[in-house]
Amino acid sequence: MRFRVAVIGFIHESNTFTSLSTEMQDFRSTQYFLGQDVLAEFSNTGSEIGGCIDVAAEKGWSPDYILGAHAQPGGPVSEAARTEITDECLRRLKAGGPYDGVFVALHGAMVTETDQDGESQFLREIRTVVGNDVPVAVTLDLHANVFDELSDLAQIAVSFRTYPHVDLREVGREASEQLNEAMAGRRTPRIAVHRPPVLLGCDDGRTSDDGPMCRLLEHAAREMEAPGILNVAINAGFPDADVWASGPSVLVTYDEQTTDRAAADAVAGRICDAIWKYRDTWNGPVPLDECMRRLKSAKTGNGPVVIADYADNPGGGAHSDCTALIAALLDAGVENAAAGALLDPEAAALLAGHGVGAEVTLAIGGKTDPTVGGGPIEVTGTVMAVSNGDFHFEGPMFTGLPASTGTSVCLRVDGLDIMIVSERMQLYDQNILRVVGIEPAEKSILAVKSMNHFKGAFRPIASEIIVTDAGGLCSPDLSRRTYTRLRRPVFPLDPL
Repeated sequence: MRFRVAVIGFIHESNTFTSLSTEMQDFRSTQYFLGQDVLAEFSNTGSEIGGCIDVAAEKGWSPDYILGAHAQPGGPVSEAARTEITDECLRRLKAGGPYDGVFVALHGAMVTETDQDGESQFLREIRTVVGNDVPVAVTLDLHANVFDELSDLAQIAVSFRTYPHVDLREVGREASEQLNEAMAGRRTPRIAVHRPPVLLGCDDGRTSDDGPMCRLLEHAAREMEAPGILNVAINAGFPDADVWASGPSVLVTYDEQTTDRAAADAVAGRICDAIWKYRDTWNGPVPLDECMRRLKSAKTGNGPVVIADYADNPGGGAHSDCTALIAALLDAGVENAAAGALLDPEAAALLAGHGVGAEVTLAIGGKTDPTVGGGPIEVTGTVMAVSNGDFHFEGPMFTGLPASTGTSVCLRVDGLDIMIVSERMQLYDQNILRVVGIEPAEKSILAVKSMNHFKGAFRPIASEIIVTDAGGLCSPDLSRRTYTRLRRPVFPLDPL
């Protein structure tokens, strides 16, 4: 039997502490594909939909590619953008149905202007078309904030197990294979959702440093050996969203034909207990002054010293235009160094207009909110390169997918090459710097705006890595934030 399966992606990680919102143009400038363009753009790529495409071909499905929408992390999704994407999805579902199953790639930490649980809001709309009896499989980011309602709207949930996220395609495959078994009637999957009373946990989900998340995932793998336990997903959560469910969660997908909800609850409870035991284990960033002290004594020559601007990570919804780290590097008189990607469309356009070779004095960065992470700094530099910003990912994340930083330039200020872009982009692929002629391996120092994803592409060439908190919006210092919707009590905000 050729199963008719709807394939959908609607992905956004929403930071509620920014004054910005995420609009339709933010999706169009990142990923917004419709119909057969989804198949063309995601085939053979390191993406969740890429994994689903693999399984669809192997199992002989008759897939209906609805849409693939993904915007860079930012503020809550505007109602105009949400309704445009949702309405397009529903229109195509109505035209293409009925379906035997639905595959949906989600993030898990989407907030919209009208719902703090954007994923359930979207799935509710899908259910109005496909009905309540069709199995739905979802994939989730490791940093999902999962609400209980998800278990009523989907039957299968599989989350990433790596951070940096290098297993997207594998996760898409796993969810699709589970969906195939459900459509064939060989399994009756259901989801149990649990969460510990924790806001910051699982060492932010890092699997790059052999820390607590690695031990938790080993525990989950052992639990999956029990009959009927199909998947155990551990989500580290996204504390940059002030929502009720912010923080770690455990999702157990189980088969009602071979086990029961009580067994799934017990599995989730044991993992939640383990998360609680690791609540004080946190491999956080160092202050900027300590970072600069360490840089002075760092050994170069076997690759660049990579400095990660943790708190201004656009991958967490930060502004990506903070200047504190760049200013500190210039004050230190660094040589053969590069930094990126600094968001400043105004400066990028001005410098591109002057052209390669021009010497320009201007203010760069710090324009979104000068009180966060350093305001604009005046520099005099030489335009080394100008680009439209188009590239393809070739590193371990999003392999093969197209992307763009918009009009982009390399401005050389003394010994520092600064990549200035028009579209926010976390620096987790070497090709991003190459857009403006910066060859990462040839630099002595690289400053990247990223929390942890950069390690996938840059750790292999780094002589040393320093992660610093230079005061951006995504600082892990919770004293800088006020939560009003978060469930309470919760660690570490309350005594427990």
